[in-house]
Amino acid sequence: MWVCPYCGGNKGQPFHDAQLSGVLCLSPDCGRFDARLDDERETAAWEDSDM
Repeated sequence: MWVCPYCGGNKGQPFHDAQLSGVLCLSPDCGRFDARLDDERETAAWEDSDM
């Protein structure tokens, strides 16, 4: 399960485009982008409850 490195929250939205790849933290007090997720296979293994 993904954990935000900034706030410790575990609700995130995977995001990928031509320039960015990572997870956007959905915590109301955070909202930061974690670009450290390099392996797209990790997001493919996530369940809906992880988001």
